[in-house]
Amino acid sequence: MAAVETKKPRQLLQQAEKILLHPIHPHLIAYCPTMDLIAIVTDEENLDVYRISGQRAFGLKRKSEDVSIDALQWEFNGKSIAVSWSDGSTDLVNAETGKVSHKDLTLPTVVKDGDSMQEDDTPPRVKCMGWGLNFIDVEAVKRRTGAKARKTNGTTPTQNDAFGQPNTDDWDAFKDETTVEDFLQRQPDFQSLDIAPDLPDQLAMMDMETLLPKLPAIPPPPALPFMRIAQASSGTFSTQADVDALLHSHHLKDHNSVDMFIRCSDQGTIHPSIYDSTETVNIQLPKAWNLGCTPLLQTSHPYSPTHSLLMRTISPTQQSLSFVPLTLNFIPAAGIYLHLIASKTSQLQNLLQYITQTLSRMRTFFKHAQDLPGKFMANISDTLQDKGQGDLVTNLFHIACTGNCPPVMREWLVDELAEAGHKRWDNTVTSSLATLLALLHENFIPALDRCSIIISRLRGLAEFHDREWIFSSPLSDFTSLLEVLKNMRLLAHTALQYAGEEKRQFHAFSKWLRFVIDYEATELDSTSRGEMEARDAGVDVGLVMEYIQFGMRGSSLTGILGPGDDGMDMRDAASYADTKKAMEVGRDGGVFRPEAMCLECVLGHFGKGVHGLLRQVSKWQEGNVRMDSGVVLDELVGDDEPVVDMRMVYEVSFPTPFLFPHRLRVLIRSSRRSPPPTQHQHTSLTHVPRRQPSYTSTASTPTPHTPAQPSPSSQLPRSSTQNSQTTHTSLSSSHSPHPTTA
Repeated sequence: MAAVETKKPRQLLQQAEKILLHPIHPHLIAYCPTMDLIAIVTDEENLDVYRISGQRAFGLKRKSEDVSIDALQWEFNGKSIAVSWSDGSTDLVNAETGKVSHKDLTLPTVVKDGDSMQEDDTPPRVKCMGWGLNFIDVEAVKRRTGAKARKTNGTTPTQNDAFGQPNTDDWDAFKDETTVEDFLQRQPDFQSLDIAPDLPDQLAMMDMETLLPKLPAIPPPPALPFMRIAQASSGTFSTQADVDALLHSHHLKDHNSVDMFIRCSDQGTIHPSIYDSTETVNIQLPKAWNLGCTPLLQTSHPYSPTHSLLMRTISPTQQSLSFVPLTLNFIPAAGIYLHLIASKTSQLQNLLQYITQTLSRMRTFFKHAQDLPGKFMANISDTLQDKGQGDLVTNLFHIACTGNCPPVMREWLVDELAEAGHKRWDNTVTSSLATLLALLHENFIPALDRCSIIISRLRGLAEFHDREWIFSSPLSDFTSLLEVLKNMRLLAHTALQYAGEEKRQFHAFSKWLRFVIDYEATELDSTSRGEMEARDAGVDVGLVMEYIQFGMRGSSLTGILGPGDDGMDMRDAASYADTKKAMEVGRDGGVFRPEAMCLECVLGHFGKGVHGLLRQVSKWQEGNVRMDSGVVLDELVGDDEPVVDMRMVYEVSFPTPFLFPHRLRVLIRSSRRSPPPTQHQHTSLTHVPRRQPSYTSTASTPTPHTPAQPSPSSQLPRSSTQNSQTTHTSLSSSHSPHPTTA
């Protein structure tokens, strides 16, 4: 008798081990899908991301002592990780740079009663998150990946024509081993994937921004005394990697997919957003159900626009574990223009943040160029005023014209200012003005040009499509935004001209001032003084006198880069003619609509218009999202949460006649304490674009297509358990004459 070999159970091999200084939360551990990175949360509520080797890659410190981390979620391609805090905000951390790319993303306020419009006092907290990719043209990806039905023996069935004869339609199919995972990589090679749209669609998707140079990083603020290096290098766009990740992302080139970032709050609301946009919407269960709910898990698959949600539903009599599909109908309905509009509005939002930080950095350098000279001039001005010898401008003008230096000015130039003070003055002003010119020329104006291209393209889409498609506002709103950009461009070019002229004048003044300091520091009858008298200073005295007369009294850039007065943002946006007139009046010393010359105020009006466009896109998305069906899986007792994991998988099998060969199956793994572990299986439907979907109840046996209205929890279909593996009757979105089995 042959010996029976005992089959050894599979064992997991240990890859690495790391001993941490602080305990961690076991429910807050997330593994990166594309890189060997593990994110953990310590008991001090700090996020730490480690490599497999145990080396710390990056982290995120606790915001304050009053908050804690509620949830973690990696992006599907591992580029970012979302961190949700107990105050309801969410931070997105870039995995390539380790910096926060989007900070304090909050959820919309939840309305208690739709009639009273009273807001809840408690801010919603994020319970769970999902971050996945959804294909727009699913069939094109299936053809590319070779997802074909196979017979039971593993061979591919032959395609036949209308007369039953084999055809050659599949002879030119791709033979490489391309899978869906190739589309989910950090840097997918779209050229080798080769799913480019047809020529008319390619012409519609042409992007002129790819011909423009990349926007550079924003330089750090000037380092002040006793400032830490970390404080001086702060900013979302402080490195080129940060700029490329937000404004020149490689993933934005995929015209056949959109990134969906879904946040589920503890109050039962679902908040989907495209490309981690700051604008999101509120999706709730139908109020007719009279149910409270708490989301537990979320999963999705690139082939389906329906995201699967697992919720704890609470009725007046019981608590249940329910499966609820979230159908994003706007993904198949908008076609390729969905990616275009979603990516451009997200890029416009990031460009607005880039312009805002650039303007803030410009104002910082301008203020830095004014502060140190102001301190030097304030000291001597007080001394001259106390001794009744006029002001500093008059004395410097006198020295430049006559060459005679009063004793008080000589003492200030030789003893107080001296060579070291002049060097600090010259380096501060020269470097600040040079950086200001670079910010205007390389950062600010090119960013405005990109905004103009994006808004012009969105206006074209709104003009040549049906009204109320996505943008519900009139075309004049786009024209108004372009007008505001025109005003900002005029102010930026004017500031560029003023800064260049001021730098040229200060260079001459600084060279002249150094000559005066060296000359006055020599003895009266010394040889050095005689040599300096015989030598020309080598400066343009006209520029020196212009700077003394105008530049030292006040910079021309103050009206453009200075802070706006209170109430300026509440006024109407100035037209291009008003801005031009305000600048002409300002050159003559007058004042006309100061808000028209203030870049901060003009940028505020532009930001309001951009947020208005984002709200229109969010409103269109909200109208094309459905969450009005579901199935009760099990009854829950107390606070028990038996769910372990949930996945949506795609299966291909050789079909029987009149049945679909492809299906998406949702697998839910749960562990109950008393019964044995249970595995729930649901078959999801392949959705066909349709504006008004109907809802049908399908069971394991095909049934005719019958519409059904959303029902309360008491009317939701329930599951039937069989040998620890259950098959459920579910309400699903169906747009096909053939039902799908569960």
